[in-house]
Amino acid sequence: RVLAKIAEIAEKSADGDYIYRGESDKSHDEVSSNLYREYKEDIKTEHFDIEVVQDEILREAREYNTHTMDNLEILTELQHYGGKTNLIDFTTDYLVALFFACDGNPNKPGRVILLQQQSEAYKVVRPSRTVPRVGVQKSIFVQAPNGVVVPATVVCIPADLKGYMLDHLRKHHDISTKTIYNDLLGFIEKRRIHKSAYTEFYKGLTCQNHANSTKDPAEKQAGYDKAIGHYTESIELNPEYSAAYNNRGNVYADKGEVDRAIQNYNKAIALNAENAIAYYNRGRAWLHMKEWENAKADLNTAKNMKLNIVVAFHNHYGSVETFEAKHSVKVPEDIAALLGRD
Repeated sequence: RVLAKIAEIAEKSADGDYIYRGESDKSHDEVSSNLYREYKEDIKTEHFDIEVVQDEILREAREYNTHTMDNLEILTELQHYGGKTNLIDFTTDYLVALFFACDGNPNKPGRVILLQQQSEAYKVVRPSRTVPRVGVQKSIFVQAPNGVVVPATVVCIPADLKGYMLDHLRKHHDISTKTIYNDLLGFIEKRRIHKSAYTEFYKGLTCQNHANSTKDPAEKQAGYDKAIGHYTESIELNPEYSAAYNNRGNVYADKGEVDRAIQNYNKAIALNAENAIAYYNRGRAWLHMKEWENAKADLNTAKNMKLNIVVAFHNHYGSVETFEAKHSVKVPEDIAALLGRD
């Protein structure tokens, strides 16, 4: 489905000279500038000249700018720092547009907008290259006199496809949050956007800790289910959140669903190859499945990343002997020694 959707965009853009825009919520019809949207609620937009408003913004912005910059450079900087302008962000790369169509609003369909570069209704301008992310995002701007453009074609991205699309873009095209927002301002912006993901993560951690501490079986299972729900919500809000996958894997492991736990550890490691605790946890899961070679490989990887796997294992199980007795297994001696048995 991912490849079919990419092929659909490629096919629809094959017969023209297009630029692209991705929006994670397709529920609104207009494609408009943020300056237009700011005034839309208060003023009947057809009765005011948005370019006059932007000229006033430019006049004031020059008073704060000590460098010689033309109007487009100033507007580019304003757009970069979240200011209101009559520029509409587009990109020359539909894969970048796909990223923006999928990055956010996980429960709503997104859209990729195709717009012909040549038109008498608007002007297409290239931004200043002084802004770091312009090159990575292959940015291009559209200036419309009334702040609104009508797209040539719109491709819908179903909500349930967004996560898979982001995975594909990260793995095969090196397009992800870290590469698209490649400066500190980008980090601040995404930190704000992903605040809800962190909130859900800590709600999940609270439920998980409560489930681990209670002795009532029904209460324990209910706590685990709630924890999984919160971690899942966190992942939907931030699909690149390695720690959320790791913790959701731990809950599945605690529930005895080891296969699902390993799937989550795999994803945590794919998102962050330096996640030592995920390697350790996957190693523990392999022990439960008696996959000794896989267990040894992951435990050694975690150890080589300077994680004290002996302390971690003893915190989980008390000792190798306790683990063996509880699960009726005999851990191979090389792995037992790795985990602290004399």
